[in-house]
Amino acid sequence: MKLAIVNSNLTVCGGIERVVLEIAKHFDAHIYCPYYDPENTFDEYRNLHITTLKPSNIPIRHKVLSTLETTNYFYNMKLEDYDLVNPHGPLSEFVRHRNSPVLWYCYSPHRLAFDLYEWHLKQQSLAYKIPFLVWIKFFKHLESQTVPKIEEILTISNVAQKRIKKYLNRDAEIIHIGVDSQKFSCRDYEQFFLYPSRLAPEKDFEYAIKAFKLFSSKNKGWKLVIAGFVADIHKPYFEKVKSLCDDSFIIETNVSDERLYDLYSRCYATVFSPIEEDFGIVPLEAMASSKPVIARNEGGPKETVSDGVDGFLVNSPQEMAQRMEWLAKNPDICEKMGKAGKKKVKKYFTWERFLKRFEEKAKETITKKSES
Repeated sequence: MKLAIVNSNLTVCGGIERVVLEIAKHFDAHIYCPYYDPENTFDEYRNLHITTLKPSNIPIRHKVLSTLETTNYFYNMKLEDYDLVNPHGPLSEFVRHRNSPVLWYCYSPHRLAFDLYEWHLKQQSLAYKIPFLVWIKFFKHLESQTVPKIEEILTISNVAQKRIKKYLNRDAEIIHIGVDSQKFSCRDYEQFFLYPSRLAPEKDFEYAIKAFKLFSSKNKGWKLVIAGFVADIHKPYFEKVKSLCDDSFIIETNVSDERLYDLYSRCYATVFSPIEEDFGIVPLEAMASSKPVIARNEGGPKETVSDGVDGFLVNSPQEMAQRMEWLAKNPDICEKMGKAGKKKVKKYFTWERFLKRFEEKAKETITKKSES
């Protein structure tokens, strides 16, 4: 099977980038993406076939303009001599305009156009809102013309599946992503909680920061380590996060894989508080490291965290702080919960399971196209 993967960008070490990497390695696929930064994404990409957009004069921080450029890149892309095209990430679905068959792995309908539209708009200046509103109208028009043509859609979680049905009126099969549990270990349970994630507004670090301040006001000597990639466009948000932190916080940016594994292996537990996360690989990585997860009770974590078994699902920063304190005072149970998470990941969230079903759907999509 000759597979072409198209992806929004390869500039961070995130969940989408990991999924693309695993599929590309499995199929020896060629990857097409507008932006690729080998210094800031997984090193393994250096060994793969990658074609990028020609360098642009548009800084990526100019979001609307760079988004238009990316849209044009995918919409007019014509790929030859492939059995199947597999898009990932926002706007990549537009590759269907000139290519078929397409098996779209949709993490969510574009969140800024749909479920996070009102939230995002409230945070922006008037100068930004006008071009953004024009772009959204243009985007939704293209989406309505393109998505109905896509042959098959896969997705990452129940919450993403419901969004696809609600906003795009398409059915999608859920295939949960995996974790390479052999890369994660548990060295100790040191006195720090960990929030590892891309530093972006939708990750809502303010929620976890507030929770930790409540916890640390009663429990001295603990730290909250924030570790994640900071894109240029999110530097103002990063400055805001820093302004909220005192000496009980440690912030590490653009950490290597090795450093991230180290932090997971030594932390006491992890916290995770994004807004309606599509799925969230952080809880799985924490479990693979035998660490319990205290996650916001919405979105993807509701599918991966079993409340009271391998972590906790909480409904407020106050409740998150209470669960931090409970775990801190019950180290034996903390370790037991971590081990339960490790067992779950090794059984249900593996790349072998993911790739097996993905390959089956890929072959089905190709067969259906040839028979039509």
